[in-house]
Amino acid sequence: MSSLGGMTLGYDTGIGGGVIALTSFQKAFYGRMLSRSAIATLNSNVVSVLFGGAFVGSVMATPLTNYIGRRYGLMVACTVFILGALVQIGHTSDIAFIYGGRFVSGLGIGAFSNLCPLYIAESAPKNIRGQLTGLFQLSLVIGSLWAYFLTYGVSIHWPTGNRQWRFALGMQALPAFIMFVGLFFTVDSPRFLVMARRDKEGIRVLAYLRKKDVDDPVIQAEYAGICAQRDEAIHPSAFLKELFLAKYRKSLFAGIWIPILALWCGQNSILYYGPTVFQSIGYNSTSSALLATGIFTVIKVVCTAIFLVVFADRYGRRTIMLFGSAGQALTIFILGGILSKYSTGMIPLAAGRAMVAMVYLFEITYSFTWGPIFWIYLAEIFPPRLRQTSMAIGTAMTWLINYAVAKATPIALAQIGWKFWIIIGFFNCLGFTVYFLPETRGASLEDMVVLFGVVNAPPSVEPKNDEELSRDIEESIIKHPNMTQSV
Repeated sequence: MSSLGGMTLGYDTGIGGGVIALTSFQKAFYGRMLSRSAIATLNSNVVSVLFGGAFVGSVMATPLTNYIGRRYGLMVACTVFILGALVQIGHTSDIAFIYGGRFVSGLGIGAFSNLCPLYIAESAPKNIRGQLTGLFQLSLVIGSLWAYFLTYGVSIHWPTGNRQWRFALGMQALPAFIMFVGLFFTVDSPRFLVMARRDKEGIRVLAYLRKKDVDDPVIQAEYAGICAQRDEAIHPSAFLKELFLAKYRKSLFAGIWIPILALWCGQNSILYYGPTVFQSIGYNSTSSALLATGIFTVIKVVCTAIFLVVFADRYGRRTIMLFGSAGQALTIFILGGILSKYSTGMIPLAAGRAMVAMVYLFEITYSFTWGPIFWIYLAEIFPPRLRQTSMAIGTAMTWLINYAVAKATPIALAQIGWKFWIIIGFFNCLGFTVYFLPETRGASLEDMVVLFGVVNAPPSVEPKNDEELSRDIEESIIKHPNMTQSV
């Protein structure tokens, strides 16, 4: 159910680039004659203001969810998002309603991006955590697919009138509403419940999610590990001081660097401005550009689904990212190279098809690698005592970069053309630096302190047998004598 937050995010980020290409939207808000650069600036404002709100929402979600829990935090985010969607369609000629509504919806989007992967990672068994967390990315790309084909549909069947763009923008509220209703029938994160000292409820939810009895050794061992991390919890007032200690530098660096690599690889430039990008490489009509963007998104959905079923927890996170960086850099460099030959004239049909093929090959590579693995890795890497606030920092970083990408892309395409893609290609080459980051596949969330060098102890990557689990429980009871009384 929480993965619907990804669908809402995907639809809202996808619909912006589609709606600004609709004739009815341009007539309603860009009625007077504008220069190419002025239109590019207005388009970037419509798309990027969402990410300004998302940056604020991702930060605000942390204190809120620490107080009321992951589930209720998501319900608040749904409410805020729906309010923003209604504001966007509240006026047919005042661009301020679009800007204001996009910002308010961004608050909800930012909270979704923080809480949904965290909620899933805290609730999932470690052996399938990658697949379950990756559902957030799959839902995101399904939302993007829905946005583009709905926009294409209204451009064909409703060629004129304000209902064309208002219907497309208004539909973003639907997945958020479904998610809001569905959250009434779910449980909160067991780790949050234990951290909040609601031990009886926490271990009961943990057993429910693992489909085992409360007294099962596996449940008791996992519960003991969560209790141990809770007892080491840090007070919020001391968070920043501890975050910048030398032992946390590697996880903090990863939490900032991974979003930079994932979001400046070219994917979001195509996602947010798909019709504009395809028009720049030869698809001149609005409908053909929207259709090409829709096919791009179909590829994204299919490849992401295959990744989650086949690759998510079979191969290392780091290996997947390295292969992705190589493939993405190659396709983007070829795209920029071909476009450079036709930057001042008509693009021949063969060259246009070759560039579209490069865009599609890029998307196949991204959807098998960086697309889903980015959210999985980001949800795993932070040490438990700092995870919630660190996750907020990492998520806020994604929206800050998203804002920069959304703001820069249309202006860069208008001003420097093919050179923009060469710059993006070099950003992909920087992805090889992930070779120096730890591998997290198969490790529990409590083991991240070992993998990132916070403490020196062997991580419990391999499943433990009953004898080892019983010994862990006995040791935990000695360390936490009140634990058995609490359950």
